[in-house]
Amino acid sequence: MRNKFPKSGNSQIIEESNPSLNRIKLYAIISLFLIIIGSGISYWTSERIGFYTSALIETQDILQRTSELYASILERETNLRGFVITGNENFLTNYRQSLIDAQKLLDKLKDLTLKNPVQQKNLSDLEKLINERVMVFEQTINYYRKNGSLDGFVSQLRVGNALSGYRDIKEIVRTINDEENRLFVERNKSLLNNINALPFIVGLISLFSISVGVITLFSIFHYNKVQKLAAKRIKNYQEQLQEQLYLLDDSNKELEQFAYVASHDLQEPLRKITAFSDLLVDQYSEKLDEEGDLYLNRITAAANRMRRLITDLLEYSRAGRISEEETGEIDLQQVIDTVLEDLEIAILEKKAIIEVEEFPKVIGKETEYRMVFQNLISNALKFSKPGETPEIKIKCSLADKKEIDEHTQLDGNSKYYKITVEDNGVGFEKDYSEKIFAIFQRLHGRDAFEGTGIGLSISKKIIEKFNGVIYASSQPGKGSVFTILIPIIKKNTTKV
Repeated sequence: MRNKFPKSGNSQIIEESNPSLNRIKLYAIISLFLIIIGSGISYWTSERIGFYTSALIETQDILQRTSELYASILERETNLRGFVITGNENFLTNYRQSLIDAQKLLDKLKDLTLKNPVQQKNLSDLEKLINERVMVFEQTINYYRKNGSLDGFVSQLRVGNALSGYRDIKEIVRTINDEENRLFVERNKSLLNNINALPFIVGLISLFSISVGVITLFSIFHYNKVQKLAAKRIKNYQEQLQEQLYLLDDSNKELEQFAYVASHDLQEPLRKITAFSDLLVDQYSEKLDEEGDLYLNRITAAANRMRRLITDLLEYSRAGRISEEETGEIDLQQVIDTVLEDLEIAILEKKAIIEVEEFPKVIGKETEYRMVFQNLISNALKFSKPGETPEIKIKCSLADKKEIDEHTQLDGNSKYYKITVEDNGVGFEKDYSEKIFAIFQRLHGRDAFEGTGIGLSISKKIIEKFNGVIYASSQPGKGSVFTILIPIIKKNTTKV
């Protein structure tokens, strides 16, 4: 039990402590301020990139639908000509369908340009011209059906009006496209400006992080200095010194937990940066010059390296550190759902199919089990076969007695859950089934697959910590199966 501070003592020591304690508070406020600024800049930049990316996609959609609308107008006139030349009613069927398609496209364009009054007016004028032209078409059809030809219907005035109407429609379509192309160039320029600022922002955040570390070191230095001074002068303050050491230990543990949360939250903006960079490469690489491609590739590479560095260092530090999180009943179903949400972007990118059975509760720590399943599922996504949809099956059942007895470290008198994570990826040779759990063990070169080879070793330590085992089986080209045997929660029973 910790001792309380003595209520009386040398007032000189207390007075000498206050300036340093106030300095520590100041350092803490500065650190918090730097963290808030860095997070705010990162969030603002990611939001701006997301906004302009969505705007570019919307502009491209409008241009495509406008082209489809113009093609539908041309198809309508072609079908009408076919009818009046041949008298075949099939041309009219296609003509009616083109009317329906054109109206749908027009309505969709109106919805997409609701916030653009210029385009709304252009679309309104276009719809008016289309309706006027359709009225002429209907008169032509009725006259042809009644008389069997267009003799007496076609005149120089009607021909002139038809050509004029077609030119007006073509001109409005060109005006709509010009407006969207202008918006596209403007939005693309804004997007590139935000992307070009990313290296500076990443550097700024790194500078903030280093500053926070330096400030924290200064805080600890002054803190220890005060305590050593108190210990030398008065033995009566030994209890106070011990209490301060306890507080310092608590502060360090809180800082470790804070570092984990901060590092974890940094992953999401990095994923967005990578996703949007990949989107720019896929959709706009042809519109960027050589220098633009170089900058974009550097941004993507830097974001990927930072994400891997944060993840690997964080997991490595946690693997050798005692956690304050209490051991208790953990809902594995909730843990897996959380992991799948965290990996949502990777799953969508791979178009992976994931099947998850119902899972029970086990004894452990939620954070550590989340690390285990995140490593296993992310590996299944990473080592998928090129050109083939990844299929991952996560199952849970009761382990049979024979399988339990195969592992001498397990209690043969206890019951265990058998959890399997099966994939259809590249697989590996049977000889590597034990080696893959060694730290920094890689079966593939860095050029083939990303990673540092630490995830499975951490997973093994966590499972064994809770009296379980984890092992793998695989064949090259036929996928892998990772199996976990974990004890079933023993229910307390009372005999009457």
